[in-house]
Amino acid sequence: MNEAHTVSEINEPVLTDSYERYALKPEPAEWQTRDTVFAVITFVCSVIFVSLSLFGGFAAGFTLSYIVLFILTAVYISGSGARLKLFPLFCGAASLLISGVFALYNDPAVNFLLFAAVVCLYGVFVSQTYTKANAVLLPAAEILTAVPMLNVCEPFRSYGKYSSDENRRGPDKNIIAGLAISVPLLAVIIPLLIRSDAAFEHMMGSLFSGFFETAVKIFIGTVLFVFLFSMLFSVKKQLIKNEREGSPAAGKFPVATAVTVLTVISVFYAAYLFSQLAYFFSAFSGFLPDNYSFTASEYARRGFFELCAVAGINLCVIVFCVCTAKRDESGRVPLPVRLLSLLICLFSAVFAVTALSKMFLYINSFGLTRLRLMTSVFMAALLLIFAGTAIYMFRQKFPVIKYAVTVLACIAIASGYCDIDLTIARCNTEWYTSEKLSEIDVNHLGRLSDSAVPYIALLLDSKDKDVREQAAETLYSRAEKLFVIEGNSIAGSKKSGLSEYNYSREKAKKIIEDRFDKIISLLPEPQDEEETKYLTEYF
Repeated sequence: MNEAHTVSEINEPVLTDSYERYALKPEPAEWQTRDTVFAVITFVCSVIFVSLSLFGGFAAGFTLSYIVLFILTAVYISGSGARLKLFPLFCGAASLLISGVFALYNDPAVNFLLFAAVVCLYGVFVSQTYTKANAVLLPAAEILTAVPMLNVCEPFRSYGKYSSDENRRGPDKNIIAGLAISVPLLAVIIPLLIRSDAAFEHMMGSLFSGFFETAVKIFIGTVLFVFLFSMLFSVKKQLIKNEREGSPAAGKFPVATAVTVLTVISVFYAAYLFSQLAYFFSAFSGFLPDNYSFTASEYARRGFFELCAVAGINLCVIVFCVCTAKRDESGRVPLPVRLLSLLICLFSAVFAVTALSKMFLYINSFGLTRLRLMTSVFMAALLLIFAGTAIYMFRQKFPVIKYAVTVLACIAIASGYCDIDLTIARCNTEWYTSEKLSEIDVNHLGRLSDSAVPYIALLLDSKDKDVREQAAETLYSRAEKLFVIEGNSIAGSKKSGLSEYNYSREKAKKIIEDRFDKIISLLPEPQDEEETKYLTEYF
């Protein structure tokens, strides 16, 4: 039996679900004078952002430029169905707070992680405030990637229609053509004039001395502008269609398979915990090798990073099983999957606590390093996330993703403003001077950022001659990076503008400059040529 179809139904194109969500409208979105103004402002801000951040070493320039970018986003998209809720406002405020760390401390590893956190929180803020997204992570990722890439042509199409309006006069095409013709002519004329006169050569040399760097900044800023304004324009004009309900993989993973996987893992975790009783009860000593003994460092080192990896794998397994397992008649995750997931959460919590106790023992014996401290923070974060996951098992209205984002944002803020390098240097130095640590690795402190300089300077007064000399060598090496040194004195500070300002660096400069004479006096005597030749030949 044939069914009748209307012409519009027959001619309607068939789109895939992923494309349909970002497909461009048949007619370009309406371009307004306000869009022109903000397009120019966005271009200027993009170039400034690249200049102050990328070329400014991600210091105070990044903080200032990100604040401007955030304000630009809020002002331009304002009124586009904004939903002023607590969670997206928290994410926006957290991103601004984290950006402030770049003006204070200059630890490259930590700042890289904080930069990633700022970008993610910015994406969550935009998607949760200005779109109709209900999920958290996927819409934020799409806002930052898919939306600007798939809608990159839309602002140009809209402006093209706007500028072609017969009632609106745009720039004279003849003037544009004249400018285009002038460029190749000047490329020939200017070199000839430079060769003809020394004064003109000097003037042009001064004018174009930083031309290449400026051109690179403008080019990168233009790329950022196209990407950023496409995103802002798409959100402003509501070119993003509503997200589909649910997860594409939800309800497709067999319950029996999920239960089997979780059960097998749980059995092995139970066996692992049973084996640990050998440390505490002599009746289980048969589980340990003959003549088994271990030092505190061996006990602390062995298994910490492995337990970190196991805890991370557990979280991925739980998320996969809970998100993809077939739902029961009430639409909830089946009870066996929830119970076994809860059991693995408990195992993971035990692993996290065990790993942290191992690391605390190791830190108390040998002091702090960046790896020891950052992995401890990572395990503490996992412990909190597992707690939220356990709550979600039986209260599925609990916003576990928002909870996890909030926890990680708070940890990022706390870690950023506590300054990991400063904490490491302070603790190691205080523990060494109080004789809690028998020795201190000055070379490790020297590999930290400028935040460690105040505490390395304290070691110049150490009772140990070797420690004093190592501290002096470390500070002198840092001084060579921060100052222009002539002989045994500081001739001047190396140039740094407002965008490169960093509180910890300026503080380090002041301390080194004040104690430079003492640093020079404590440097070890250089070896003479005969001794150097002897060491080279025979060793």
